[in-house]
Amino acid sequence: MKLSKLAAKLALAGSMACALAPAAGAQGPGFALFDTHVHFYGSDFANFPLHAEHAYMGKAVMEARAANQPNDPARVFREWQDNGVGAGVGIQYGAAYESDNRYLLSVAASHKGKVVPVAIVDPAKPDAAATLARLVDDDGVVGFRKLGQRAPDGSYPWLSSPGMLALWQLANDKGLVVELMPYPRSPDPNFLQDIGRLADRFPKAKIVLDHCDWPATEGAPSYGIDDSYAALARHRNVYLKFTTENFERLKSDVAVTQGFVGRLVAVFGADHLMWGSDAGNTMMDYSKMVDDALAATDRLNPADRQAVLASTGRAGFSVAR
Repeated sequence: MKLSKLAAKLALAGSMACALAPAAGAQGPGFALFDTHVHFYGSDFANFPLHAEHAYMGKAVMEARAANQPNDPARVFREWQDNGVGAGVGIQYGAAYESDNRYLLSVAASHKGKVVPVAIVDPAKPDAAATLARLVDDDGVVGFRKLGQRAPDGSYPWLSSPGMLALWQLANDKGLVVELMPYPRSPDPNFLQDIGRLADRFPKAKIVLDHCDWPATEGAPSYGIDDSYAALARHRNVYLKFTTENFERLKSDVAVTQGFVGRLVAVFGADHLMWGSDAGNTMMDYSKMVDDALAATDRLNPADRQAVLASTGRAGFSVAR
C-alpha cells in the first residue's frame, strides 16, 4: 500500500513532537515507557473518512470526538513526551474506522520505530488472510485485533470460524500478534479454555488478551486472577494486557491495583504482562493514565516493573522480518 503523500502530511503535523527525545518524567521509573494500547484517529475526513456507523458510543459522539479532540500524532507524541513514554502500539480503532486501516498505517509509516501498528481485518471476507499478509509485508503491521460476542449457548464460534482459522494460521507462520477482546465484559473460564486450546494449536502466534480478559473485580487473595488464569499461564504464547479500564473497574484504588498487578506478575510472569493506556478510547487525561500505571507497579521489583511497563510490550509486538 502506497501512502507516502498522506504520510508526509501527518509527518509534518507531528514532526516537532517526534523531534523531541522522549524522557521519563520527574516522577517516572527511570526508563521510557512503552504504551501498548493507543487508538489514533484524526480530523482529516477528506483523506480518512470515518466509518462510525457501528461505534459503541454512537456515530455522533465518535464524529464529535474526531472533529474536536482528535487523537492524532501531534497530540499523542506531546503526551508521550510529557509523561516519559518512548513509543507504543497503535491499535486500529474500529469505532472510528472499522477495518479501514489507512489512517493508522499513515501514522506508522510517518513515524517508523515510534508507532507499531496492529490492524483490523474482517475474517468473514474471503481474502482476509491475503489482506493481512500484505499489511504485514508492505506496511509493517505486526498482527491483528478481533472483538467478538459470546453466543447464547455460551460459546465463542468466531474464535475458530474458517476465516479466523486462516488468520490464526498466518499468525502462526509469521509469529504475529493475535489481539482479542471478548464481550460481554465479564470473566468467563470457558473463553480462557478456548484460548488455551488455540494456543496449543498455533504455538508461534502471540496471543494478547486485552484488558486481561475482564477478570472479576475483587480483592485479595486472587484479585480475580483465579485457577482458569493459572491454567492459561502455562501456555507461554499467551500474554495479558492491563489497561486504564482495569484500573477504573477497581475504582483506581492504589492498594487494590497494586495487589492486582502483583497477582498478575505472580501468575503469568512479568515477561508475559504488559501495560496499555487505552488512550483515545478512555476519555481521561493521559497523565492520569500514566500515573495510575506507575502507582500500580510501584511495589514490583525494578526488573519486573520495567518489563511490564516497557520491555514485554516491545518484545511482544516485534515481528521478525
